[in-house]
Amino acid sequence: MDYQLHCGDALDILAGIPDNHIETVLTDPPAGISFMGKDWDADKGGPKQWIQWLATILTECRRVMKPGGAIMVWSFPRTSHWTGTAIEEAGFEIADQIHHIFGTGMVHSYDISKAFDAQAGEERRVIGRMNPHRD
Repeated sequence: MDYQLHCGDALDILAGIPDNHIETVLTDPPAGISFMGKDWDADKGGPKQWIQWLATILTECRRVMKPGGAIMVWSFPRTSHWTGTAIEEAGFEIADQIHHIFGTGMVHSYDISKAFDAQAGEERRVIGRMNPHRD
């Protein structure tokens, strides 16, 4: 399998790629929410400006993609409607969506049965170990 990863400004990288050259584009653009106060994730002046900014990049992605190619664009739930609008403005048709649903903050694993025990004020009794050599 032949693949390449490019690091740099998307428009600069895309400008050097010929038409109909790429089969698949995977991208995780900034969400426009100023994550952790970072300027690179700013909203570019508001929803309309942000949508236009991303649509410009995605239009270039469409230019370099082969006919029938696929694009997967990650988006943050809060601004996913902006991303969807930019995708359509760039000339793509949204066929499927994959949703990552989470409550708040970063996703972490959690043993809910231990939470129930703690809420009930119960202490879990150990009845055996899966690995007898593990402490």
